[in-house]
Amino acid sequence: MSVREATIDIHGADGSFMRIAGEGQGEQGVELATDMKGFYDAPVKTFSREGARQVGGNYLGKKYMIRDVSFGLHVHGSESDWWESRDSAVRKAFSYELDPWNPDAQLARMEITTDLSGARSLRLALSESIGFESEFDPLLMQRGVAPMLTAAMQPMWFEDDYMGSEQHPAHWELTSGSSGSGFVWISNPTDQPMTPDWICNGTGVFKLPDFSWTGPEYARVPGVDFKSGRDDSERLYTVPAITSADGGGATVHVSRMKIPVRSFANTNIAGRTNGKRMLYAIPPYTPPTRVPVSVSGASAGAGVQLRMPRLWSRPWGLE
Repeated sequence: MSVREATIDIHGADGSFMRIAGEGQGEQGVELATDMKGFYDAPVKTFSREGARQVGGNYLGKKYMIRDVSFGLHVHGSESDWWESRDSAVRKAFSYELDPWNPDAQLARMEITTDLSGARSLRLALSESIGFESEFDPLLMQRGVAPMLTAAMQPMWFEDDYMGSEQHPAHWELTSGSSGSGFVWISNPTDQPMTPDWICNGTGVFKLPDFSWTGPEYARVPGVDFKSGRDDSERLYTVPAITSADGGGATVHVSRMKIPVRSFANTNIAGRTNGKRMLYAIPPYTPPTRVPVSVSGASAGAGVQLRMPRLWSRPWGLE
């Protein structure tokens, strides 16, 4: 079996691209130096409590911290593209924050691709000014090293959102009438809980599955939630009625870091829910599972699309 080396790419905040490791590295004048740190397991802090007379203690929980990633970049010039230009390009690829004048701004993205796990990425912001190392005048030698200290505020490596497959479709559409029901498939092959986004296309009243889960890894099924003891294995969440004034659709978020229900007109319609929201993340290593969806009072072509963000604590493996 032939195994290819991993590739590491930088997709700059300015839209630039640099392959810094793997096949084709250095073609943009930048290569990864040694001693890269912070890119592997996501940083964790655990909490425990020890009683005065207790033997040992009790585990209370954990918190994932901001990920600090440090690395160096060898920058070298050529006859057609001098070192000053390429060193400047490295600086322009990274930023401390999102461009406040650009509504579509993104931080620089480091992407690692392997044969086993495909492509996974981190968004990186500069934690401090970029350093510089060169034994001689870099203008004369046309090379230098740029030490980088960056931070991933979201410390998990991420893939493109999974949108289902032909075998396990993650979308359903009402083909006739104004009411109907069907199924979509949900899964989570990662080592992290998944908070999906439900996209409701069209007007009407949608009902979405919001199940509690139980069981061992790779065999999770809807069941009694272990933490709360609540059995929501058949819970359905009713999305507030979507009208044409809402832009003809809405996105329902499970993540507590997002607005629970946002219309296609970019308005917060969570106030119509009487404080109710979707509750349950999908546990790590949940196999493909068919779940029900429905809509009533709908417009022609109404449907549901499930977006499944996939997060990993490592840049490869853990499948």
